Formats: sequence, C-alpha cells, structure tokens
Amino acid sequence: MFAYDYEYILNDECINALYASAKISLYNKNIFIDRDARGIVLSFGIKNPSEEIERLSERTINYISKIQVFLAKIKNPVIIEVHIEDPFPNRPYGLKNWEVSTVIANNVEKEFRRSDKNIRDRLHSVGYGEFLPKNTSNNGGKLLNRIDIIILCKISGE
Repeated sequence: MFAYDYEYILNDECINALYASAKISLYNKNIFIDRDARGIVLSFGIKNPSEEIERLSERTINYISKIQVFLAKIKNPVIIEVHIEDPFPNRPYGLKNWEVSTVIANNVEKEFRRSDKNIRDRLHSVGYGEFLPKNTSNNGGKLLNRIDIIILCKISGE
C-alpha cells in the first residue's frame, strides 16, 4: 500500500512522542489532538461543508497551514479523513455526504501538496461521509463535520 524507505513501529514510544510534539507545536490553535491505534489524530471542524466543495474556506486553509508547519518536522505518512455526519443545507449538485467528504478530502490533500512538495509521497486522503469512524472523543466529541489528519506510526499491508 505505501512505499517508504523507513519503517514505522506501532508502539507507545512513537505515538507518545508524536502526541507530545503535536501538543507543543499546535498548542492553542483550536485543533483537537489525541492518540489513536494508528498514531495520532489532529481534528478540526468544518462549519459549512458545501462551501468547501469548489474551494477551501480561508478558515480551513488556516488550519492546514498550522498543521503543515508540524508535518514539515516529521516524516511519518499522513491520511486525511473527512467526515460529514450532520445534515447541511444547500447540498451542492445533489451530492451525498460521502461524495461531499471525498471532494473536500481531495481539496485538502491538494492544499497540503501545494504548500509543501516534500509531502507528496506520504499523503493520502479519503472521504467517509457519515460512515466509519463516527464522532468520537478523539475530536472532542462535538465535531460532526470535521477533518481528521491521521499521522501514522505503523505501515501495515493488512
């Protein structure tokens, strides 16, 4: 699935080191930071998903730029997950939640790639819509529409 020159081991040392570093780097930036079985999760909310379809909002770009500074310091692979669980008005083009989330995920990936060419080989995106995973305590338990940036500690072909 991923082709990298280095191996990431899933263990507490990797996750705790990333978590501590993210807490320091992203302190007071309104980004939820938590540990996950895969690594760590950086989450922020999407106020109006339909506004993120054509072009990302300045608010989202601002979050991406804050996270980009942190990602530039590490070499771990990153997955962008977009979740659209809450019904929202003015759904563009009659798209379903998972379709909207996929478009937004691709837009976020393009923004990361635009701002940092070195991230290309370790960045992937997916839109989950209202499907897996659901709203959890990882994102403060109150972000129904959100972007999760997963920084992996393990690469597995399973």
